[in-house]
Amino acid sequence: MASETQSAALSSLRGASGAELENLVEHYLNQREADVRELMDIVGEQEGLLLKSQRVAAKSKDWFSITLLGDIKATAAAPLLARLITVRDTSFSLVSDEGNPHWYSFPAAVALSKIGLPAVQPLLDLIRTAPPASTAFHLGGVTLEAILGEEPAIFVAKQYAQDHTDFAQANRLTALTTLIRTGHKRWTASSASDFLPE
Repeated sequence: MASETQSAALSSLRGASGAELENLVEHYLNQREADVRELMDIVGEQEGLLLKSQRVAAKSKDWFSITLLGDIKATAAAPLLARLITVRDTSFSLVSDEGNPHWYSFPAAVALSKIGLPAVQPLLDLIRTAPPASTAFHLGGVTLEAILGEEPAIFVAKQYAQDHTDFAQANRLTALTTLIRTGHKRWTASSASDFLPE
């Protein structure tokens, strides 16, 4: 129903002007914000279960909500999606299987890449706290590369390390640089020490 109202509001833009046009735009933006909050609520209500199971069923309401948050570039959802980055899609495909999922098997990582630049800070914060051999650290690094590209991602990581001295400890920056150079298209989950295939 909300999309029908939104669609009607957008088609009304063609003939609107002045205050009516401003009201239509304000209504559209308010509805979009409400839609983002609703999608975040759907995912947030299941966050504990998703983190515990580390799985999301393909085409479930949670999967669609995560995917839509990326598709509509919901910047407010970036911290939530960063927390869920290790939750993987349980479906099989030509590019991935349950035994060794690729980056595309992690819908929150893909959604973060679609959100783009506003997702960089939550990813860096995740990388700063996650153990360097963990799936979360790995996905944070390769998702950073998916957003920025290899060289800009390395540059941003080095800048972040200058501002956060703890980030440079324990070879975190070296591990991150290696992941960025691997890239999201070649990375597989089995390279993370805590990844469980079952």
